[in-house]
Amino acid sequence: MRFLRHVFIIAVSLLLLVGLPLYRTGAVTRLLSGEGADALTAATVVIEQPSGAYVVLINKELHRDEEKLAEWKKFFSGQEIDYIFEDISCVVADSDPAGLELARSFQSRLPENQMKLRTEDATLMLSKARYGSFDVMLLSREVYDAHNTAAIAGGDQVITIESEGL
Repeated sequence: MRFLRHVFIIAVSLLLLVGLPLYRTGAVTRLLSGEGADALTAATVVIEQPSGAYVVLINKELHRDEEKLAEWKKFFSGQEIDYIFEDISCVVADSDPAGLELARSFQSRLPENQMKLRTEDATLMLSKARYGSFDVMLLSREVYDAHNTAAIAGGDQVITIESEGL
């Protein structure tokens, strides 16, 4: 009898310590109902696009499928798109906080891990870009003009998208 009472007290204690908080947060009902994030749902909240002028450069050598390339153009122009079955890597100058904010805004509109985002020294980034060593490059208009990036954007293997933020 003493053993059963001991097991009962432990079971009730565990139920109160673990079960009650799970029940109060709704985790149990979500688990039992099967609701939750699907494979296409972004893991973050969509970040609003910041104001200002921006330039997006897309390397056509890495995007040979015309349909997907057209979808990326629409996406970076600020239009709504369906899911694109292609991952991208976006590079932003580390001295460009406005460009980084815009890149994070674009990243938040995609499923998790579809857009890899990295920052790099502007001079090194533009030096690599002259040889086509980038997928997508995002710059604020100020950084674009300051580093004479028009020479890179003028090539026939680079798509240039200029846009104004909100």
